Amino acid sequence: MRIKNILLGILGVTAFFLSASYSAAATLDFTESTFIGANGNVAGTTYAITTSGGPLIWGQSQDGSTCIGLDCIRDGLGVGDDEITIGDEAIRIDFGTTVRVTALAFLDLFSSVNGNSQERAIVTYSGGSVFFDSLLSETPNGDSGFRADNGLNILTDFLIFTAGGTNDNVGRDDYALAAVTVTAVPLPPALAMFAIALGGIGYLGRKRTHKGA
Repeated sequence: MRIKNILLGILGVTAFFLSASYSAAATLDFTESTFIGANGNVAGTTYAITTSGGPLIWGQSQDGSTCIGLDCIRDGLGVGDDEITIGDEAIRIDFGTTVRVTALAFLDLFSSVNGNSQERAIVTYSGGSVFFDSLLSETPNGDSGFRADNGLNILTDFLIFTAGGTNDNVGRDDYALAAVTVTAVPLPPALAMFAIALGGIGYLGRKRTHKGA
């Protein structure tokens, strides 16, 4: 009976750590009708948003027709105005620990009508950088300039968003940050085993204490 109780205790500790490390996932949706805030909690950690080149701007109504999968009430985050413009404007998101970025979404990321020029979102993270060009189907004619990329696998504790493409033949290269989806990074196997061992030792210690009493 004692061995059974020990095993149940270890299994309980294992389940706790595995669920804590695998289940926490969330989307920072900057298109919601109420701003979720420049600081807060996400996927079991914290986030903090700062800018360079101007103040953080939020609140412009989303006026296109192709925003999908988000609240799509507002246009997202910009710097100084409703967008991040090529030059010295940037938005930075710092997380309290390393997270896995699994999806990103942008608005006002347009291509020219003839398809010869595309606006570009550049995302820098702790392991390098990646860019997202506007979809050729998204042109400044009533579309939202929407692009969403799922299935990403970016491990980082920060993200920096800048613009760096050409333009949409209307103005300078710019776009709005619509959403970021992050997932908690699972505990390394060695750390998980260490936690399980500690749980088992603690359980045995309590059993001995109760027996001695």
